[in-house]
Amino acid sequence: AAELAAQEMAIETPRLIHLREQLYDQLADVAGLVPTGDRWNRLPHHVSFSVHSAGGEIFSGKTLVRQMNLAGIGISAGSACNSGKLVPSPILVAMGYCDRLAKSGIRLTLGRDTTGADIDWTVMVLKQVLARLAPQPTLLKV
Repeated sequence: AAELAAQEMAIETPRLIHLREQLYDQLADVAGLVPTGDRWNRLPHHVSFSVHSAGGEIFSGKTLVRQMNLAGIGISAGSACNSGKLVPSPILVAMGYCDRLAKSGIRLTLGRDTTGADIDWTVMVLKQVLARLAPQPTLLKV
């Protein structure tokens, strides 16, 4: 089983890295989106970011998760170890991010069934959701 898992990982890792880079490239075009962490030194299936308004305010991660989920796209806020809790991500805090940003961090994870079309769809929906949320009072002051 371990040998089979290692063989699958050797195939899956480059594919996930390619998809992750496709996602990063498309997210670079989303106004106000700020990646957290290093782009290259991270898990191959993981992307994280926060969203800031033009005035420097940080969008509530919980609100963004809810709106994306309503659109049929599963994203997560905070760290995986504190999923569902509104506490700062200990990882982002350890990396030097402020508590407010660490509470609003968004995680996107890619999997075996993720395709390039999924990336395109996710970014398109994210842009639409952010456009709807922009004028609403769902922002946290930095």
